[in-house]
Amino acid sequence: MEKLLNYEQFVNRVDQLGFMALSNILQDFPSVVGETPKEAWHTGDPDTDPWCWKDRAAEEKKLAFGCILGGHKGFISARLYPYFYAACHHTESMEYRWQQGLISFEEKKLWELFETRTMLNTSDIRHELGTGKKGSSKADNAVVELQKHFYITVAGNRRKLNKAGEPYGWPANVYDRVENWAPAAWLQEAAELERREAAGFIIQAGLKNSSQVTEQQLVKALRINSL
Repeated sequence: MEKLLNYEQFVNRVDQLGFMALSNILQDFPSVVGETPKEAWHTGDPDTDPWCWKDRAAEEKKLAFGCILGGHKGFISARLYPYFYAACHHTESMEYRWQQGLISFEEKKLWELFETRTMLNTSDIRHELGTGKKGSSKADNAVVELQKHFYITVAGNRRKLNKAGEPYGWPANVYDRVENWAPAAWLQEAAELERREAAGFIIQAGLKNSSQVTEQQLVKALRINSL
């Protein structure tokens, strides 16, 4: 297969596949790392650097990006997004899930934070939750869990600011509530789908993308059978 050389080719490829992992989550399954030249990464060119594509796609809402493939980083097209949302998002309230012992304390506090704040990066989240170095992994895990279940999503990026208010370093992902970021039509379509139907559609779409991957492997990687 020819390598993806620019942003337009990348978006078209994900649209064709329906979803695509950032790195290799399954052998012989399509990934951005596997389909781009190594020398193209981290050049800073928004058209040819695959590392820049993820944030650009999320900002432009061409594709969804985040830890949204069973907790793995990846991309979902507009066509498949309603199916992933229907298959992975819980209908019960976060408070109910907390009372039933289905989520961690950090997930509960993180969602409460996003109910009042938006466009937060990992540093913001750790600061707002009062998380020190010892507790940072729990906060980071909560960020992954809320992405995996389509409560929050990557909405773009932002560089950190020093004490003088000047930006520095590589841009970091910023997160927003899915209900704020996702186009209304995507969520409306998701509301009309049954969870099992949506999960089955995703698996069948994935099987079409690789003749070497089995249904069992996809179910395990995407974790759509244990929700």
